[in-house]
Amino acid sequence: MSTDNRAKKLAKQEGIAYATALRLTRDQQDDERKRKAQAEMEALFPSLDSLLPEAVSSACRTMAGNSIGRYVGKNSENWTAGLTLDDVDLPTDILREMVIDVVTPDLDTINWHVDDDPDEQHPGSVEAVTEVTFTGWGRLAAVAGRHNLRLVDPDVDGNAEVTFTSRVRLEWHFVYHPGMNYLDLLYAGASELMPTNPHY
Repeated sequence: MSTDNRAKKLAKQEGIAYATALRLTRDQQDDERKRKAQAEMEALFPSLDSLLPEAVSSACRTMAGNSIGRYVGKNSENWTAGLTLDDVDLPTDILREMVIDVVTPDLDTINWHVDDDPDEQHPGSVEAVTEVTFTGWGRLAAVAGRHNLRLVDPDVDGNAEVTFTSRVRLEWHFVYHPGMNYLDLLYAGASELMPTNPHY
């Protein structure tokens, strides 16, 4: 419908002068054009709020299968390579090896911060609460009776495979450039929250 016809229709519906209806119609059309342009801009240049949920989910998926780094030996001199979770209380005293099975983020807990940068390269950080499920291996006699460890497979030689879950706040770093349509997150650390198992 043309602007003229829309103005005439509005004038008749509202009982106002044609000139007034024409001005209101043009204002409405300007608002519609601005909303459309904003929507197109957001589609071309997604906001951080729209980018981060997928970025966090992707970062959590890539953590699956990672071994947990730890010191071994009486004097803690030997380091086994793996992901570092220094601020998470893990049963390293009884499990000789641990692997991350799955990391499930609570996307409603995403919290982020971006620093201003005159070069338009904005370093930032993001954190989210996650539920991390681990698989570990240790002596059956040592893991028996530990309520936070669920026995998966007792082996014939006295070893056992167990699984356990912890609520962990994970943090990543990133650099944001205006106009980006994706984010690469770099793992920065973890801290433990209250355990999901009430018998922990």
